[in-house]
Amino acid sequence: MQEGIRLDTIFILLVRPRFPENIGSVARAMKNMGLSRLVIVGGVSPFHRNAYKLASGAYEILERAEEFPTLKEAIAELECVVGTTSRMGKERGPLLTPRELAKKLVPLSKRNRIGIVFGSEKEGLTNEELSLCHLYTKIPTSDSFPSLNLAQAVMILCYELFQTRIPVSTFSPRLASSMEIERMFEHMEKTLIDIGFLEAKNPKRIMRTLRRLFGRTQLEERDVRILQGIWSKVDWIRKQVRGDP
Repeated sequence: MQEGIRLDTIFILLVRPRFPENIGSVARAMKNMGLSRLVIVGGVSPFHRNAYKLASGAYEILERAEEFPTLKEAIAELECVVGTTSRMGKERGPLLTPRELAKKLVPLSKRNRIGIVFGSEKEGLTNEELSLCHLYTKIPTSDSFPSLNLAQAVMILCYELFQTRIPVSTFSPRLASSMEIERMFEHMEKTLIDIGFLEAKNPKRIMRTLRRLFGRTQLEERDVRILQGIWSKVDWIRKQVRGDP
């Protein structure tokens, strides 16, 4: 027996979209594949009349779209966040194909809300934005012309999610929310700066590596509480050594 993904747990997030026509085309692609939860982070409004022109029957997705000023706020309540990228790099990986990603997300969708994040048409996602993601995916394309239209990229990912089936699994972990993980990372960064492991002037480079490391482990709520406890204990010991009150 095989199972597919829970489509109602999937959010499509567009970061700084430049053209309302692309938002409309994304909404249509989502409806074709049974998805309905669209989030816009900055950029043009999903309510622009040109978005409706290309939505072609997917108007309700535009009307229910949520808007946030930052990606951090948009993903706060999500437990698994996937960043899409067309570029290679040590801070952009390991990269899953859309099919590999879909197989990984099927069991997670049972108990977790999942966000698939797409960058703007011009520059994609920044390294800082990708550091907020837990998994990464790249759509294989021809080296001679790798650029994809935003709606095309969304359609490919949505198609793989829609049609992927895997053997039924009895295990489906409940992951910590992005908000909980971000609080843990903020505490970690402060503690590591305080003990001299990170340079106060430039902590982000190593922190992005640590974020990728922990992101691949799919942290559960209990994991985050344990890590928070470790940083708190380190803080306490550091204060004792310094003689701080």
